[in-house]
Amino acid sequence: MSIDEPSPTSTRRTVAAVFLAGVAVFLVLYETQGLLPAIRGAYGIDGPTASLTVSATNVAMAVFLVPFSMLAPRIGHARQIGAGVIAAAILALVLPFTPTPELFIAVRFLQGAAIASVPATAMAYLSLRLPSAALPGAIGVYIAGNTIGGLCSRLLTGLASEVLGWHGGLAFTAAVSLLLGLIVVWLLRHDLFSTARSRSAHETRTADSSTDARPPRRVIPLRGGLWRIYLTGFLCMIVFGGSFTMLGTRLQQDPWRMSEGAVALFFLIYLVGTVVTTYYGRLATKYSRTRLTLVGMVVALAGASITLIDSLPAIIGGMSLLTAGFFLGHTGASAAASASRPGVDSTRSAAIYLTVYYLGTSLGAWLSAVLFVGFAWPGVVAMCAASLVTVLVLTLTGAPIGFKKRS
Repeated sequence: MSIDEPSPTSTRRTVAAVFLAGVAVFLVLYETQGLLPAIRGAYGIDGPTASLTVSATNVAMAVFLVPFSMLAPRIGHARQIGAGVIAAAILALVLPFTPTPELFIAVRFLQGAAIASVPATAMAYLSLRLPSAALPGAIGVYIAGNTIGGLCSRLLTGLASEVLGWHGGLAFTAAVSLLLGLIVVWLLRHDLFSTARSRSAHETRTADSSTDARPPRRVIPLRGGLWRIYLTGFLCMIVFGGSFTMLGTRLQQDPWRMSEGAVALFFLIYLVGTVVTTYYGRLATKYSRTRLTLVGMVVALAGASITLIDSLPAIIGGMSLLTAGFFLGHTGASAAASASRPGVDSTRSAAIYLTVYYLGTSLGAWLSAVLFVGFAWPGVVAMCAASLVTVLVLTLTGAPIGFKKRS
């Protein structure tokens, strides 16, 4: 059977491999986010320095996403996915044994580089291996894997730390990630060891043969609405990444003094985002992306304000609203970046969006820690409010690309 007509078994194996790859790498992406107070105490460092254990990984992802998307066709998409999953898990196993905070942060940066190989490659790999009819569903499964991994990264690590300590929590998450990584390698074994090289050559020939029929590639210009789309994702992630990074620190202080395991349960709020993204497509058929983004920012602003109340129900409700609003803005901006104007390479546009998106996570994690030291939780809320208001202004002043109502 030709590579253009994979068997049903091959299709299922490919989708399962990419799904588990997403779970495995995102499982170790945010593993330190709920452990910052414990890490800070163990190494004797301040909050902003501890927050670098989150920021460093996301900075590395942002730096390596585009290079890895260019490297994959040369070395083989499956090989890059398999190598990235295993490398991220091995580095996660090393993490609990690092003796200094500097080395800890350096390992986290290397983890980010390894993790980047999967989101930089996964969708392109699916498009090469699957028939077009199966592609939308497969991409949805992959994104679900990212969401599940991101949630479990915070939840499993926190719950395991309750029993094993923060070192044991990190080691437990790393072991689960490595197990999933080995399953991914097994599922990808045919492409890894049999056809990866010839497939890469085939892709190169296909690209070469189509070069004459298409205009030369150009760098995507930040004109019109594209820069607004990228900036929307960047600012939304400052809000989401920053608020959740410091949420655990707040809850582990007076008057609650919660444990790592109890704090980890608050990350179940992340499931609100799963619901929002599931129904976003239906909403987008009825309302313009402009309207959905505006509603999302207002909802997030209301949620951030509610979290100022020193009450656990208020914090849960406020963070749920903030999460829902964030995903309304991020989902719309992400879709707009992928469906950029005719003549612009949507793959590169999506890669640029992801790059600034993870840079937003990095800045949000660090800046929220700095503000928390000086102004406690109100400082974090002020950061969120400033970012959300900026998105409102960007949206109201007009972003013609990707924010029009669907015809």
